[in-house]
Amino acid sequence: MSAYKISYFNLMGRAELARIMLSAADKEFEDDRFEKEEWPERKPNTPCGQVPVLTHGDKQIPQSMAIARYLARDLDLYGKNNVENTKCDVVIECINDVITETVKLFFEQDETKKPDIEKNLMEVVYPRFLSHLEKMLNENSGEWLVGDKLSVADLAFFDLMNRLTAKKGDSVFETSPTMKKHLDKITNIAGVQKWLEKRPVTDM
Repeated sequence: MSAYKISYFNLMGRAELARIMLSAADKEFEDDRFEKEEWPERKPNTPCGQVPVLTHGDKQIPQSMAIARYLARDLDLYGKNNVENTKCDVVIECINDVITETVKLFFEQDETKKPDIEKNLMEVVYPRFLSHLEKMLNENSGEWLVGDKLSVADLAFFDLMNRLTAKKGDSVFETSPTMKKHLDKITNIAGVQKWLEKRPVTDM
């Protein structure tokens, strides 16, 4: 029996970062997926009435970002001190901002507005985000976003950009080839590569 279990819908969604973190750390985990029809039965057994939920031993941990931070501490994927930990948190929050802007495209009902949203994403939101992270990377010797080793910051970046490139191709990196190289570097980590090869194919 695995020490870790991640319970979530049969999607990448808000659980994928945790799956990637465990995979990068070469930790076995139970990938507990279920279909939306099963949710009413499962919901009463979750801590906050929502998923994802990480089960680690006898602990149940809800909320995707709380899970990411818990795993970062547990798997040595945070920084070495409070300053480095905060830098990791900054990257995570920047990514959440990008996600907030990106989902506007999918929830917009007026098709005539979608081209302007897409244009803003490709010409403003993504370049600004990548420029900020490229500056962080360069100021940190160019190896990792925070500190001298792989961290949750790198893996959260990977999770976002791996999904965006799957939908939009490498054009999202047009203004930042440096960050495309960083994405490729993380992709080639053995545990990450293994997870990409075996994870179920889903739309989201």
